[in-house]
Amino acid sequence: MTGIVETDVLVVGGGLTGLAAAAFLARHGVRVLLAERHPGTSTHPKARLVNVRSMELYRALGVEGAVRAAGEPNAGFVLADTLASEHEAWIPPPPDEAPGGDLSPCRPYSCDQDRIEPILRARAVELGADVRFATTATAVVDRGDRVTATLDGAGAATVHARYAIAADGAHSPLRDRLGIGRHGEPVPGTAVSVLFRADLGPALRGRRVDALLARAAEAFLFARGNPAERRWQLGTYLRPGWDPRRIDAYVRDVIRAAAGLPDLDPFVEGVQTWTSGAYVADRFRSGRVFLVGDAAHVMPPYGGFGGNTGVQDAHNLTWKLAAVCGGDAPDALLDTYESERAPIAELTVGQALLRSRKTPGQPPPPTRSTPPRSSSASATRRATAPGPAWSRTPPTRPGGPGPARRTSSSPTGAACSTCSTRPPSPRCTTPPRAGRHGRTGCARSGGNRSPGGTGSGGRRCTAAEP
Repeated sequence: MTGIVETDVLVVGGGLTGLAAAAFLARHGVRVLLAERHPGTSTHPKARLVNVRSMELYRALGVEGAVRAAGEPNAGFVLADTLASEHEAWIPPPPDEAPGGDLSPCRPYSCDQDRIEPILRARAVELGADVRFATTATAVVDRGDRVTATLDGAGAATVHARYAIAADGAHSPLRDRLGIGRHGEPVPGTAVSVLFRADLGPALRGRRVDALLARAAEAFLFARGNPAERRWQLGTYLRPGWDPRRIDAYVRDVIRAAAGLPDLDPFVEGVQTWTSGAYVADRFRSGRVFLVGDAAHVMPPYGGFGGNTGVQDAHNLTWKLAAVCGGDAPDALLDTYESERAPIAELTVGQALLRSRKTPGQPPPPTRSTPPRSSSASATRRATAPGPAWSRTPPTRPGGPGPARRTSSSPTGAACSTCSTRPPSPRCTTPPRAGRHGRTGCARSGGNRSPGGTGSGGRRCTAAEP
């Protein structure tokens, strides 16, 4: 497939966010071409938690049923010495009757990214998107009146597009070529992720576990897939004395220790190592090119915010691109993508970073207005495990990785717990009042709601909106 292709939007990157963007655009009748260098969708589960807003977007896209069929209801997060021992609730599953549950027809859900991506890919193609895998976009150039790009590989072509979306990941080559920097900080340590199959029935004894912190093994266990096709993931850290080239030789012992089954013979499907960080791009737009997902912001995995934030970036941007490409709005509308999504990214990255520093069962660390300069001793101590310190203390309240209860603390300074803007904010002028659970927020929102969300009284908070 060669020649010149004229399109409205070129999407560079076919992960969760890029595929969502292509599907959203196609649903609006926008001509869209997606180029992804890998031959297929993700083979690793990656993100699992699908929050309420993302489920609403999948519902509007017509794939909520498929996502539900591919996953399972969220079962919360538990603490234990091992999977076989007694479990203590850390983050309970969503209750059947949650406060404010009538504000949305959707509920949070568990579905692995490697199962959602094929659903989004199929839906994008069904709606008319031109999706090309095994295709690398190179020489992406903003020429002022259009964007041009060369596609190499299976879908080779020259593309002329009105706009481009960089959904090419945390190390975004397109972001680098645009000269867009990032601000933030690294998260010390190297994480180890192991995907495996094993019969954990003797440890579960009929109990259902979505995620577990196994304190005796200093590791997490995550259920993957669904009951019809169950896999498991071990999450731990690169330990002193481990040869990074031979990690496969060590992880089976950690799996046995986490499961509490010394004779377990797990079948390891894959091992990955990775590092994390907390970064936000300095700009989300450069002329006719926009950053979404990990290209715009990177965060620790605690809270399951990353994939959800990316999908919601894509939704915010794509309806505006559709309006502009359809002649219903001026190009200036596209500037509101950054003004609306960048504050959300700052808040979300800050919250994920705060959770990464929290010890299970202990209060969160004090709020800091600027990232600390760690001493060598504390840096060495934190580098032994990415994320929270390991603790045998029973939890007193939810926290750490997973969808824990929201806190108004933020590493970037105190914020309104409703609109999340940093004081002093001229837009948040109404007096605070107590919200649910005794927390406070803007009086106009009903207390403790996210930007643009509705409060317990059903009123919409506009404090953080432009």
